[in-house]
Amino acid sequence: MVAEGDAHGVAEFASRLLLSGTRRLGAAKLADRLEGIGATLEFHNGEEVLGFSGRCTRDSLRETIRILVDCLSHPTFPQREIDRVRGELLNDLRIEADDTASRAARELARFVFPNDHPYGRDPKGGADRVRRIRRRDLVDFHESRVGAEGLILAVTGDVDRELVEEAIAGPLSRLESDAEGIPAIPPPPPHKPRRATIPMPHKSQADIAIGGPAVPRGHPDYYALNLASLLFGRIGLYGRLGRNLRDEQGLAYYAFTGLDARTAGGIWSISAGVNPANLEKAVQSIRAELDRLQTDPFHTDELRDGKDNQIGSLIVSLERNAEVAYELHRMEYYGLGMNFLERYADIVRELPEDRVREVAMKYFTANGSSMVVAGPVGRTRLSL
Repeated sequence: MVAEGDAHGVAEFASRLLLSGTRRLGAAKLADRLEGIGATLEFHNGEEVLGFSGRCTRDSLRETIRILVDCLSHPTFPQREIDRVRGELLNDLRIEADDTASRAARELARFVFPNDHPYGRDPKGGADRVRRIRRRDLVDFHESRVGAEGLILAVTGDVDRELVEEAIAGPLSRLESDAEGIPAIPPPPPHKPRRATIPMPHKSQADIAIGGPAVPRGHPDYYALNLASLLFGRIGLYGRLGRNLRDEQGLAYYAFTGLDARTAGGIWSISAGVNPANLEKAVQSIRAELDRLQTDPFHTDELRDGKDNQIGSLIVSLERNAEVAYELHRMEYYGLGMNFLERYADIVRELPEDRVREVAMKYFTANGSSMVVAGPVGRTRLSL
């Protein structure tokens, strides 16, 4: 609904204030009203959009939507609530600054998405930015970015078309705003692999973050790469990576992979937490597993198990209304087509085995990735 663009830190700040009072209801009355009708409503900010989610009964739907529209159209951003959220954000940043995994992951994102690209930034903006944000910044952001344009709504449960159109779509389409279009996220700049250590001598654990550029969600390589990521470091006891690093060698407390594909780009990553005494050996073992993909690619039985896992996981998740709504929203946002859920099993089953092996060999490479280590490691330069 709202792209962050050049409003670095303001979008996160504003999203936390949308339930803090409107022209009609103050923060306490908003909370009381939602509780009184047995509904929930929350807002959350991401790298690309401002999202909202909620739960209510059919009988309380119209009132819940009225509250939602009021929060989106007429937030008052009271100074008392601004001060509260500022303290909350600063506390969150202090906690993250003292967390080895968060520090490593944040720095890796900055390496993979350089030159202040939106995907490489902390959505919270950093402590200095949080201290500088004023009410005028929040009001300007809301007036210019929050509106009906680009809004995607997914609804599941005891609803019908008439109810959706009258009680939900109608009020949301009349959102009051001066928003003028949604800024596009630019493609990420080229990635140059980097290595860094973040000394945190008071910590007892070192966290490793390794990764590189992946693909946007709409890229032809996405499905094969997602399956490769599952096999390499997510399925079962964290795939090949976890089996070697954690279970067989006992070098890591955890070790897994991630794939984050967005509209303009993506990142693949390896995360591991280790005893500092095992750091160099753990890094060497990760390198060995990456190199192994080139000489011992995924076997047919691995690929079969991975496909079954992906199809089964989606089926299980769709047993819950919230996950169905999430999938419907994702389908529309990424332009996957409204028959995506029906097609998904065939998409996965029909992935050629050699295609999955090829994308793993193409993207998951040690030489093409950046690495960050945070913890009691000094400033020793580690090689991957």
